[in-house]
Amino acid sequence: QTFSVGSRSRSGQARLESFSSGCCAPRRAVLVGMLPALALILISAAVASQADAGGVEVGSAEQTPENTTQAQPFDEQEAIELAYVSTAAYCDGLEDAWDCGVACDAVPDMSDVRTLATESLDVHVVVGHLRGQCIVAFRGTDSAAGLAETAKDSILVELPGCSFQGASCHVGKGFFEQFNSIKSRLRDSLMAIGCDQSTPLVVTGHSLGGALTALTLYDLSISGYSFSRAYTFGQPRVGDPNFANALQLALAGVPYFRITRGDDPFVPFPDHSDGFKHVGTEVFYQGDASLGFRICGNYAEDASCSASLSPSQIFDLKVKGATGHFLYMHSPKLGLMSGASCSAASPFFVIP
Repeated sequence: QTFSVGSRSRSGQARLESFSSGCCAPRRAVLVGMLPALALILISAAVASQADAGGVEVGSAEQTPENTTQAQPFDEQEAIELAYVSTAAYCDGLEDAWDCGVACDAVPDMSDVRTLATESLDVHVVVGHLRGQCIVAFRGTDSAAGLAETAKDSILVELPGCSFQGASCHVGKGFFEQFNSIKSRLRDSLMAIGCDQSTPLVVTGHSLGGALTALTLYDLSISGYSFSRAYTFGQPRVGDPNFANALQLALAGVPYFRITRGDDPFVPFPDHSDGFKHVGTEVFYQGDASLGFRICGNYAEDASCSASLSPSQIFDLKVKGATGHFLYMHSPKLGLMSGASCSAASPFFVIP
């Protein structure tokens, strides 16, 4: 999950910008004050856990005729547009005006925008219309409250009402608590702008926002909502294999593209050895988007894509700042995927 240190939103509120759970301060990231003691504890625990696990285990999802995802070509231009929407979700005041800097400028056709938040758990959601499509966009973590929730993400808890072939689903406790805090209000906001079960939704999010995207897809799908597609960027693992299979079955062919980068050390968390498994179809970029992409496993973890990162590589990327986590769809896309891209964002000081 991504944290923010030291920028200001267009409303002038201080925000933590460009920190990530289990990592050092990103190079050229904005910092305020000293790294909290809690962050240091989480950093040590995450690195130790990955090293002890001996790397990332790779496996294939069980496929059945009823549990497959329809192949649909990945649309890179659409991914760039939704990356901008996910970036805009880091900005405050969007309900007053769709005016947040580079991200809003790149997607000028957003309308009927509403925002939801649970500040105590660092959950922020944007809903609206984009050229007639109903859009839901989740912000990544960018506060101390979200940092505290990160400590719970690797603890699996049962997801009520979810099972696969008779076995219960489990998801990260932090993700579960954060999603539960917003789900009823999310439905109310969608209804308020005319997005009901008859209107297909597009869902997107970065980092933590990707995890909340997965839970939203499952929760709304079993409640009769439909989706046209979903795109996430730098999404962590959300739950166990039963959740992955149940989600795949519930979406019944809806394209779900989980975009990753070879220089993002946070995609492999929580660890596979803790019982977690990725969801969606991985679209892997080695780095800059100009270098091209590769379609990897479909609800599986491909050893030649992001799952190829070794513990030492993950550690090195964190030490170097984990900048790849904030650069999804660059260089066509402008601005970091963080609050640093919001209007009036101003660093207190910058690490060279």
